Amino acid sequence: MSLFSRLFHKDKTTDDKGKNNTNDKPKIETPFAVFVYTGSNEDEVGYEADINWYDIPEDVNERINYYPVGCYIDCNTPETTDASLCLERLTKLFEDRYNIDRKVKLETARHFSGENGLIKTNSGEMISIQELIDELEIRFISVYRDGRISYSMEHYSLDIEYGSDVHITFDKDGNSTVASDREFYNFT
Repeated sequence: MSLFSRLFHKDKTTDDKGKNNTNDKPKIETPFAVFVYTGSNEDEVGYEADINWYDIPEDVNERINYYPVGCYIDCNTPETTDASLCLERLTKLFEDRYNIDRKVKLETARHFSGENGLIKTNSGEMISIQELIDELEIRFISVYRDGRISYSMEHYSLDIEYGSDVHITFDKDGNSTVASDREFYNFT
């Protein structure tokens, strides 16, 4: 198999005799990602992919630090591999990602701000809502069949009790809940 062929047929593998074996995991191809079925566990039945939520930097040196955003979408029901409902919702989010990104970060920053509009950092300094917005970076998006959408964000300034990521979940009515790693993943 040529290099060109391997790049565009990543779902196929070659056995010892040079025959192609197709990976039998279901896939969903979209213009912005190829989602691969993750199987099922008691909480999640769906697909995952890496998406370019943020624009890929043109500068080669800046590209070194670029990472795509992980993404999970639920199947329509736990009994099927069809994920059309959540894929449609994600596609709409992706098409409006610049506004959605700003909204998610603004809502998160407002959660942490005091009456004076400032946020106390883990070092005791005060920063503005805009400074926190500029720092937050979405690392993972989860779209669930019940209407929830969760965004996991990396940060550097928030109080240590919030661990490595801060998570914001919007329910189907648009109400949001902010959680730490411990709360989001139900760590004990």
